[in-house]
Amino acid sequence: MSTHSYGRGREVTELEKLLKKGGGLYRSSGKNSVIFNLYTDVHYAQLSTRSQGFTIGLVIRCPPGPGRDPDWKKRVDYWKHAGSKKLSSGSLVALVLVSRGSSRVYLANLVSSADDIAESAKHSEEHIQIKATFFDAEVEIEALRKEKITIDMNTFAILVDGGVMFESVRPFLKTLSMIDSTSIPFSKYICAQVPLNNIEVRPPKYSTAPGFSFKLQSVAQPGQRIDPLDVKNPASIARARAQLQRSVSWIRAKRTASWTL
Repeated sequence: MSTHSYGRGREVTELEKLLKKGGGLYRSSGKNSVIFNLYTDVHYAQLSTRSQGFTIGLVIRCPPGPGRDPDWKKRVDYWKHAGSKKLSSGSLVALVLVSRGSSRVYLANLVSSADDIAESAKHSEEHIQIKATFFDAEVEIEALRKEKITIDMNTFAILVDGGVMFESVRPFLKTLSMIDSTSIPFSKYICAQVPLNNIEVRPPKYSTAPGFSFKLQSVAQPGQRIDPLDVKNPASIARARAQLQRSVSWIRAKRTASWTL
């Protein structure tokens, strides 16, 4: 799979590096890090029926490592043992379809076993095949039509496996599917159908009460004054923003001086 060419003057993200490499383990930095396995070059395979509905086959690229060993016996052994911890049967995965800057995400439950994946590894050094049941009928229609979902750098598909078992989150997902989206806290942002940068973030209702203002003097530096913030007054907002920016600049300058010394 080809990935986007990176423009000059912009730092390449870790996710972009992983896509360019052909998938693998993604781990973000920080205390609350995010970890998931990413698979690229995804294509629809055979669609079959089962008692619970349709099962869709997906051909995916093996990330660099032992899963791509030239010896098919080693590949099979890997997916039966060490690799079985990835793409486990019952896992909740996400198929992400990217097309010219926009994306669609479809959740699915993996139903292929470690033996199924190991068997598919016999026939290809770079690809394996998995089976999944999707919660959206649109994917079933696309798979039935054998639509191409990985074509070039502008149109491609990836699979995300976070190691979460579907049964562990089934009650939560079921509740979400049954409630009215407008009753969800912060539904204006969580259920938005447009980019968030086009949505105005309104101040909390309590801050619009007559006579209310935010007291910001506690974050001021010694000798500095920060006026109370009245969210109903544009001049007050502009003044508080400027005063806070000066306070932050002062902190940065102080830290730089201490590092230099």
